[in-house]
Amino acid sequence: MKDKKNKEIWTVKDVLLWTSNYFKKNDILSPQLNAEMIIARVLNCSRMELYLNYDKLLNPKEREEIRNLVKKRATHYPLQYLLGETEFYGYKFLVDEGVLIPRPETEILVDTVISYIKQSNKNNWNVLDIGTGTGIIPISISKYFSNTQNKILFVATDISKTALENAKKNIELHHIQNIQLIQSDTSKDLSGKFDIIISNPPYISEKQFQNLQKEVKNYEPKTALYGGKKGTYYYQKILQSADDFLNKDAKIFFEIGAKQKEDMEKIIHEFNYKIIDIIKDYNDLYRVLVLEKN
Repeated sequence: MKDKKNKEIWTVKDVLLWTSNYFKKNDILSPQLNAEMIIARVLNCSRMELYLNYDKLLNPKEREEIRNLVKKRATHYPLQYLLGETEFYGYKFLVDEGVLIPRPETEILVDTVISYIKQSNKNNWNVLDIGTGTGIIPISISKYFSNTQNKILFVATDISKTALENAKKNIELHHIQNIQLIQSDTSKDLSGKFDIIISNPPYISEKQFQNLQKEVKNYEPKTALYGGKKGTYYYQKILQSADDFLNKDAKIFFEIGAKQKEDMEKIIHEFNYKIIDIIKDYNDLYRVLVLEKN
């Protein structure tokens, strides 16, 4: 688009339309949303403000920055890595390349733990989060109870140094003081007893991994996704040593894959635990299991 002086003119409306269409051609899911988020980031405004400023002219620097981000996103590079952040449980979290991107389903796991703590008469809690990734679970729970009588001390582990560095950034971003980070594979190298163990471990099976979206398969860390042939390897590993770290009447909260309920029931029985609650996700699929010792 050019004016009478042959200079390119691009309004917010023009670049939104062009970007959305470009993403459609490149099979990017939710092309309009992706376009809005990238353009809003470059223009340092909200998505709503884009539509309130439809006729705003973009300068060459803004157009170049948008163009570069759009081209990279069109390769299926994850939007969250591109922007360096995502939203979870109503909060902003920083997301670095090499760390699993938080999923909405994990909010159900957070909700379930919060509900359990609220219903208890207990005020002091020691909680272990295995495979913390970006730290979304302990941070979200800590923020929820920040102005209550509940005092929660978290130990959050991850085998990935990159994940722990990312979690540390998010802990500092949200000014959280009650989370200790430890580099560890499941519960190895830990000491002490816990009232709750939480884990959203890698649970993608061998078959599922081959069919993942390009954004996930090509860019997110396989170590944070792949859970062995059936996707249940890490659940077994956690349950093998969980007895050593659980206080009396303690509970384990697992997020599981959409079709893992039956396999998990067998594993849980083998390790002499029982399921006391099962919660479904937004698609009516089994997503969270709550366990206790038989």
